[in-house]
Amino acid sequence: MRARGTCKSQSGENVSRWIWPSTADLGLRVMAPNLEVLFQEAALGILEAMSPTVPEAFRITTGEWHASLLDREGATDDDVLLLSWLDEVLFQAQHEHRWLVDVSVVLQQDSLGRHVRAIVSHTDGRVIERSVEVKAISSHGLLVREVQEHRTIVGINGVVPDLQGPAWYADILLDV
Repeated sequence: MRARGTCKSQSGENVSRWIWPSTADLGLRVMAPNLEVLFQEAALGILEAMSPTVPEAFRITTGEWHASLLDREGATDDDVLLLSWLDEVLFQAQHEHRWLVDVSVVLQQDSLGRHVRAIVSHTDGRVIERSVEVKAISSHGLLVREVQEHRTIVGINGVVPDLQGPAWYADILLDV
């Protein structure tokens, strides 16, 4: 029996993110049972899009990363918060040489706005070979949506499968 809000690969594994080619960019669709897992999978997905070659043995370090969206006139959209979070993940990988290998996200709300608090495991990004370099996360076409039960989101170009709710999904364009 298939769990609601998940997709299975042909080999029967749970799959939650797919990369598809776009004009001069890469597209990433992420699917998850809730918003916090969506943020986790999106972070891992942008790094996966770089087609990394990871050494067999590497040192893992843990830490905490944050991203915030300040409340300005009540505007704390999930898509803008996701963009802020993914920018942080990309900054950590490219400038701080911290390559994310695992993450647990907690979304928080306070009087200042919405925040991502992430407990991360990362390794030295200088030992990761990449065949594609993601330059930026595009705000163009960025979409975060909840899919209600019994609703279906149509897949993309035969590469990304349909998604049946209840679930969350995000479409992200990566500038490469």
